Amino acid sequence: MDKKVIFLMWVSGSGKTTLMTELLQIHSKFVLVPSYTTRPMRENERNGRKYWHISDEKFQEMIKNWELLEYALVHNKFYYWTRLSEIQKAFEKWLTPIKELDINWLEQVIQDSKWLDYVSIFLDLPDDKMVERIKFRGSVFQEEIDRRVASAQVERVRAKKICDYVIDASGTVKENLKKINEILQKLIK
Repeated sequence: MDKKVIFLMWVSGSGKTTLMTELLQIHSKFVLVPSYTTRPMRENERNGRKYWHISDEKFQEMIKNWELLEYALVHNKFYYWTRLSEIQKAFEKWLTPIKELDINWLEQVIQDSKWLDYVSIFLDLPDDKMVERIKFRGSVFQEEIDRRVASAQVERVRAKKICDYVIDASGTVKENLKKINEILQKLIK
């Protein structure tokens, strides 16, 4: 795959973290591009693994310096973004960057980054399966579940219009991984 970024998008509960971990173990030429966020670091997180936790001031400085591929305010709380240098680092090492991306960000990439070659894969779930998986992870307030279901309904419509692939992720991890690998095998040729 020649200088192509793989964007993986999802609805809540679709198993993206598990699938991402599996993909990175199977494909040695893939590398996870960490996101940057203004969200405080959680207890089980380490800076630089999946996220770089940055102050609002540093975020504003990065915007001024044109360092971002895209950014968005997520759930009306915190900013998340991709730093261009992270993608460039992967290309310099002849690796394929794989990036978890919000569907809103893909719209921004399509509009602002026509120079970037990418493949976009959206993991979808029926609402009932999504709610089941969210509840399985732990106690969640009904208001949060309702918000995620409403977001998913909007995201599905967008994904069908702008994503290269939409996958029904209601199967097992193994089944979903097989679906993604079939797409990636077409690209790797």
